[in-house]
Amino acid sequence: MADETLSVIDLEDNLAEAERPPEIPPGVYVGEVQDVQIPTAGKGNQYFAVTFVIAPDDLPDGVRDQYDDGARLFWNRVLVPVKGNRRALYNLRLFVEALGLDSNVTKVDPNDWMGRKAKLRIVTGKYLGEDRAEIRAVEAAEAEPARRAAAPKARAAAGRRR
Repeated sequence: MADETLSVIDLEDNLAEAERPPEIPPGVYVGEVQDVQIPTAGKGNQYFAVTFVIAPDDLPDGVRDQYDDGARLFWNRVLVPVKGNRRALYNLRLFVEALGLDSNVTKVDPNDWMGRKAKLRIVTGKYLGEDRAEIRAVEAAEAEPARRAAAPKARAAAGRRR
């Protein structure tokens, strides 16, 4: 990779005149999954790095015009489960259900997440000393989360009552 020559990048404006765009105010927004990567953290754990985009029309006045292609926010809090890590498996279940997908599975394909929508609870956090919008929680975009994994137990209990 060291032998590759990088290309010159033409900027639309003078770099010295670039100003920081306004942050998205705290609140609840609907975001769509635009990208999923599986990087490895410093301690060797793999995690799902999910990029959500909030459409410009869903942004409040005053910031909408600063995000022509929507606001990109990142969710990097779900570990790829390894054998014996029940917490990671449970957190993956919650995330899959928030995307409206069936959690009654034994295999997960992150490609199925692309284009799926979820509610994003946005708060103001700090990064390198500056305020920035960050995702606090990812929840089901619909009123009722899809808790399909519990369905077999409910059917079994109903069968015993008859």
